[in-house]
Amino acid sequence: MSHPEQRAPAPSQQPLQFAAVLALFMLLPGALAWLLQQLGVGAEATAAQRDVIGMAIVGFGGIAVLAFSRWSPPAVPWRPLRAGAVLAVYLPFALGWAVLLVGYLHGMHALGHTVAPQPQLEYLATARIAEPRLWLLCLGTVLLAPLVEELVFRGYLLAALLLLLPKWGALLLTAAVFGYVHGPGYAVPIGVLGLLFGWLRLRHGSLLPSMLAHAVHNGIVVAVTFCWPHSLELLYPR
Repeated sequence: MSHPEQRAPAPSQQPLQFAAVLALFMLLPGALAWLLQQLGVGAEATAAQRDVIGMAIVGFGGIAVLAFSRWSPPAVPWRPLRAGAVLAVYLPFALGWAVLLVGYLHGMHALGHTVAPQPQLEYLATARIAEPRLWLLCLGTVLLAPLVEELVFRGYLLAALLLLLPKWGALLLTAAVFGYVHGPGYAVPIGVLGLLFGWLRLRHGSLLPSMLAHAVHNGIVVAVTFCWPHSLELLYPR
């Protein structure tokens, strides 16, 4: 983690920092998957084993981003956390976001553009608690993804955009990119989440607030889907 006494990167370095973490976040896992395929690793694996290999590859890219952040910290510190203030904002927001999500999914279905459930959610709805890949998925979704994605988008990308745009413009563009990388079908609801995470980062001047809100959000989604599989039938009209 970065500390208050660490020197912020020069403005000229910040776009290069984002380019580097983007390569680690998106290109490195793809290159590693291609290399393993060429080597024949996992060719005879079961579907469950291939899922574990895939999660390990994505996790490797995430760990590479975290390692990079230690070597070249973003222009914003990790602290302070301000957990109480963050949860006081996130929890009521989550209720409104849930209503937005239901309306969006049903509206897209009515327009003939049905949005399919994310594969991770479909797996969670049928998973058994003793399966190792369930715990790997939970670890990656609730812990690793919030850390890495907040570093990439609210750490490096937002910092680079703030050099070029006013705060509102940088916030909107960061949220739009964040939404799109989660899939075009989810760009709107995930983009709205990105607005909250970006606002928390700007409001508190640190990364931990958005990381906490992101982790709590993912944890709620995982818990609801696993404990109440029928929720997917209510969310996703067929």
